[in-house]
Amino acid sequence: MSSASASSSTTTPHDRDPAPPPPPATVPVAALAALAFAAFALCSAEFALVGLLLDVSRDLRVPVATAGQLLSAYALVVAVGGPVVTALTARVAPRTLAAALLAVLAAANVLGALAPSFPLLMAARTLGALTHSTFAAVCVLIAVRMSPPGRQGTAIAWVSGGLGLATVLGGPVGTAVGQQWGWRATFWCVTAAAAVAFAALVTLVPRSVTRGPAGARTAGARVLARPQVICALGVTAVSQAGWFLLYSYVAPLLRDTTGYGATATTVLLFLFGLGGFAGNAVGGRYADRSLRGTLVVSLTVLAGALALVSAVAEAKAAVPVAILLIGAASGALVPPLQSWVLGAAGGGSALAVAANTSAFNLGNAAGS
Repeated sequence: MSSASASSSTTTPHDRDPAPPPPPATVPVAALAALAFAAFALCSAEFALVGLLLDVSRDLRVPVATAGQLLSAYALVVAVGGPVVTALTARVAPRTLAAALLAVLAAANVLGALAPSFPLLMAARTLGALTHSTFAAVCVLIAVRMSPPGRQGTAIAWVSGGLGLATVLGGPVGTAVGQQWGWRATFWCVTAAAAVAFAALVTLVPRSVTRGPAGARTAGARVLARPQVICALGVTAVSQAGWFLLYSYVAPLLRDTTGYGATATTVLLFLFGLGGFAGNAVGGRYADRSLRGTLVVSLTVLAGALALVSAVAEAKAAVPVAILLIGAASGALVPPLQSWVLGAAGGGSALAVAANTSAFNLGNAAGS
C-alpha cells in the first residue's frame, strides 16, 4: 500500500473539517433584526455625546475642545484598534465573540456613567471604541452566513441599517436624554440598549453560525494585501471622504450660504439621515442583483449631488433635493462596498470587513 493510501486510510472523522451547514432557504428576519438592533446600540454609543460636549465640559471642568476629544479619539481608536482586536479574536466563534463584545460595550458605558473625572471617562470611551470595528465586522459576517445565496447585500443592509438608524435617532435621542436628565443618563441608556441587544443576540442568532470557508479564516492579514481588497478599501475611504467633507460643514453652509434658520437646518440634517437609511435598504437589494452596477450608480449619483450643491448652494428650493440625494447615495454605497471587500477576501474574513470599517472612519477623518 502506498504512503498516500496509508495516510488516507488512517484518517479519522475527527481529523477532517466538519461539513459546512447547508445554506439557509429563507432570510432569517428575526435574527437579522437582532443584529440590526445590536448595531444600533453600538453606533449610538459613538454618537450619543455629540450634543452633550458642553455639558460634559462644565461638569468635569475641562475646556470644550478637550471634551471634543471624546469623539475624535473614539474614531481614531475605531480606525486603528479595530483590525488589531479582530485579528486577536479571529479564532472565537462569531456569536460568542459578538456577545462578548456587547458585554464589554455595556461595561464601558457603565464606567462612563460613573466616571468621576475626564481621564476615566476617556478610558471608558476608549474601551467602548475597541469593540466597535470588530463587532460591526462580526455582525456583517453572521448576517451573510445566515442568509441564502444571492442575498448577501440584503443581509449586510440589515446591519448597516442599524448603524445608519443610530445616526438618525441615536444622536438626537442621546442628546435629548442628556439635556433632560444629565449626560450620565445617556450612558445608562446606551448600557440598557446593549443589554437588550445581548439578550436578543443570544436568543435569536443560532450558535451554529461559522466564519465561512477555511481558506478565508486562515489567511489572516494576508487577505489585506490582495489587490481587489486594497481597491475596495481605497474606494471606501475616498468615497466616504468625498461626502463627509460636505457633511462636516453642512450646517454653516445651510445657515450662512443658503440662508436657512437653525430649525430648518436641523430638519434638513434629519432629512439627510432618512435619505441614508432609505438608500441603505435600496443599495442592499440591488447589490444582490448587480454589485458593480450598484456601486457605479451610487457613486455617480453621489458625485452629481455633490456637484449640484456647489451649483445651487444659494437656492433654498434646490438644496434640500441635493441633501436628500447625497444621503441616499452615501447610504446605498455601504452594502455593496462591504459585499465587495468580503467577496474579495474570500467570503469569511472578519478582518477584511473590520479593515473596511476602519476605511470608513479614515474617510470621515480625512473629509472633516
